[in-house]
Amino acid sequence: MSFLNFIWILINILLIVLILIRSPNEQSFQEIIGFLKFFESSSSAEKNIDNLIKILICIYFFIGFIFIIKIYL
Repeated sequence: MSFLNFIWILINILLIVLILIRSPNEQSFQEIIGFLKFFESSSSAEKNIDNLIKILICIYFFIGFIFIIKIYL
């Protein structure tokens, strides 16, 4: 397994977990934030998670383009 494949799988897993955490129906997320004290508020946590999801999606598509280019070369 190449390094690129490993990164691809890791990004897939992270995206799935982050999207499930960010789900608007997820009520336990606020309880987790209160318990772990990672963020000042739930709105700042949501903004940080949204930004991380955007970055991971960009990396996801970039790696996808690399795979496509690799196939044709």
